[in-house]
Amino acid sequence: MYKIKKKISYLIEGSSLLLIFIILKILPLNISSFLMGRLASLIGPKLGITKKAYNNIKNVMPEKSEEEISKIIKDMWENLGKVAGEYPHLTKLDPEKNNKIEICGKNNLLLVKKRKIPAIFFSGHIANWEISPIVAIRNGVPVLSIFRRPNNPIVNFLIKYLRSNLPMAPKGKEGAKQLIYSLKKGRSIGLVIDQKMNDGIKVPFFNKPAMTSDALAQLSLRIKTLVIPVEVERIKNTKFKITFHNPLKIKKKGKNKTPLQIMTEVNLILEKWIRKNPGQWLWLHRRW
Repeated sequence: MYKIKKKISYLIEGSSLLLIFIILKILPLNISSFLMGRLASLIGPKLGITKKAYNNIKNVMPEKSEEEISKIIKDMWENLGKVAGEYPHLTKLDPEKNNKIEICGKNNLLLVKKRKIPAIFFSGHIANWEISPIVAIRNGVPVLSIFRRPNNPIVNFLIKYLRSNLPMAPKGKEGAKQLIYSLKKGRSIGLVIDQKMNDGIKVPFFNKPAMTSDALAQLSLRIKTLVIPVEVERIKNTKFKITFHNPLKIKKKGKNKTPLQIMTEVNLILEKWIRKNPGQWLWLHRRW
């Protein structure tokens, strides 16, 4: 009986999402993004889950007033809604088809081809984080990214359809094996590393200890790679700026840095980006 109810639930949920997807797909990119952003900014702040975002901001940005926190939360929901509205149009968020994407630090991206060394590109859930692998691929640098396979088969089909041109590996042991294999074969990978990882290590984040995956550090110490920070900013509406920053230095005074040192540097970079655009980060994670 439980399995039947679950299947019915998946069918209703998946069909509803499919209908919304079709409607948004018909609309122009800017309209789809605007409508979903406006809707999310009106509904999101009233949801119970928003309390988590409020507590996170209060915890790590105590200097912010209640008014400033409310604005960050509203902006966060608006950005999240825009991302949802842009999902059906991922193929349009392509620098070859969209002149609204400004690329900075392209020379750092092309180091992968110049030096013939794979890269670990890392970013966070900031602005529209789906853009970076698209930009990399369009510049001749394929990037294998991790994705969490949804339980709902209809939703899973939609995500695979939307990301059909992007190399993906499932989250978990199988995905980890694929990442290692990819790097060893000279192919780059992308990691979104701003979520809590209970089996990770304690690393300062906004001067607070946060359980953080050290996979990036372990891989960079084990396999010769470039570690490149990728910053995505929403400039206005569907206009974006993506910056490929200088590769991190894994060695210090001729010796390899420790995983803790590497991940501390990574978290400081993420924190800098978030402080610059706090309303564009996904504060809903249980990060601390």
